[in-house]
Amino acid sequence: MPHFTMRYKQKMLKNNFRRHPYLMSALALALVLTIVFAIRFTMGAVYWSRHHEQTVSSWMTVRYVGRSWDLSPHKIDEAAGLPKPEHHPLTLAEIARQRGVPVSEVIEQVEAAITSLKAQRN
Repeated sequence: MPHFTMRYKQKMLKNNFRRHPYLMSALALALVLTIVFAIRFTMGAVYWSRHHEQTVSSWMTVRYVGRSWDLSPHKIDEAAGLPKPEHHPLTLAEIARQRGVPVSEVIEQVEAAITSLKAQRN
């Protein structure tokens, strides 16, 4: 098996870029995109492994609660009697403000919905 020097490998790479600029550019772009998505996937996996079944707080959206508890946000909305988001997801504090009720009441409804949905799943 031949041993290629670093200088030879660099020369081959430059030669390939000159001969096939579009192909090599596409290869470089594919490599960069692969690295970006691998980093995003890893960061998401690490984040959600540490935030599994997190205590429900007023800053959370129903979608966040659903991801944390591995439940469908739509089912949480239904079970808790919450409005479906129209333009952008609302935090539990914003939902409480719109309804004119304390945040603790909305959190209790969401927690009851979580308990109910978890019991249905098991």
